[in-house]
Amino acid sequence: MPARYRVLGFMFVLMAVTYMDRVCFGATAGAMSDELGLTNEQLGRAGSFFVLGYVLFEIPGGFLADRFGARALLTRIVIWWSAFTALTGAAWNLTSLIAIRFLFGCGEAGAFPGCASAVSYWFPARERGRAQAVIMFGSRIGFAMTSWIAIALMTRWGWRAVYWIFAVLGIVWAAGWRSWFRNDPEEHPGVSAAELAAIRGGRRIAAHRRGAPWATLLANRNVWALSAMYSGYTWGLYFYIQWLPTYIQNARGVELGAVGTVAAAVLLCGAAANLAGGWLSDRLAARVALRTARRLPAMAGLLGAAVFLVPAALLENDLLALICLAVSFGAAESILAVTWAACLDIGGAHAGVVSGAMNSFGQIGGALAPWMIGLMVDRSGSWQLPLLLSAAYYAVSAALWLFIEPERMLQTPHEPTAP
Repeated sequence: MPARYRVLGFMFVLMAVTYMDRVCFGATAGAMSDELGLTNEQLGRAGSFFVLGYVLFEIPGGFLADRFGARALLTRIVIWWSAFTALTGAAWNLTSLIAIRFLFGCGEAGAFPGCASAVSYWFPARERGRAQAVIMFGSRIGFAMTSWIAIALMTRWGWRAVYWIFAVLGIVWAAGWRSWFRNDPEEHPGVSAAELAAIRGGRRIAAHRRGAPWATLLANRNVWALSAMYSGYTWGLYFYIQWLPTYIQNARGVELGAVGTVAAAVLLCGAAANLAGGWLSDRLAARVALRTARRLPAMAGLLGAAVFLVPAALLENDLLALICLAVSFGAAESILAVTWAACLDIGGAHAGVVSGAMNSFGQIGGALAPWMIGLMVDRSGSWQLPLLLSAAYYAVSAALWLFIEPERMLQTPHEPTAP
């Protein structure tokens, strides 16, 4: 097996662990709120503080990946957030929960930029959409299975044990990554001459950078358009991360024992669509302009997410509503690999910083969603308003793709124009 596919396997597992540690908060929300005496709004506030920490450390994480490489960065941040995953199981009140989830978010912030940086060094441009799709597929497998696994563990050992068990997975991964991975394929003894030639032939960068083009980054319209578009996606995403099990149980009347299975079915639609989106974008890129190859599947996915979320909110038939919810989630997830591939297209040698910027500024929607959705549900007693608001936000994000130009690589004054 080519060494770069082993790298991809490591990152697939990492993304599964990342989302298991993140999503178990929603799966344990009911039991946690009962024991700690928390309202939906308070739980949502703790979830929003996780995203705040995530936002603050996304760009530093991307910069550190570009500067020092993904080996050191991912090893250290995975150990960090695994420690705070374990500490979540020791929370005793709202204040402690907010502090722990904030610091947990600070650690997880570097995961996606770190992986993006690794992909930019280990994969030729023609394979990046598919590589990103596999990585995101790992996150969605973890996403889909977490509710089912967490509820099973919680039923047997209580909600606190879920966090302690999940924390161990991250520590094991970090040890394996530190031992095997190298920042550049040229440094890895498992890379053959043929594979190295294939990687070099389609790679547009050559060495880790000592600095980041902050002024150029902040003045770049592409980066701001990506971030604004991604904000609508993250708002919708955090409904599923924070509230899906609660919604399935409280709004659609599913018994607790079946909540994990129903949630997994909804989320697996997203996992499958994620792979399809990355594959389609790479296929299109070989036939049409890069702008069309990235825009077309992304805009179609976001518009589909908006259209199907409306009946998911309004239908009285629970089965049909959940089917529409699954289709909406799948449509939204189909854009994920495409979006991160666009970061690599635009970022070039600064792929980690650009992806970190998008995933930081673009988390504004995600930072507000857990708290605001909980507040809306507490005050209105209904889930319709937050779902309809998410549908509108998806539609706005689709329109913002008209301002994103993936073929325009970020350039600093001292770098030559890309061919």
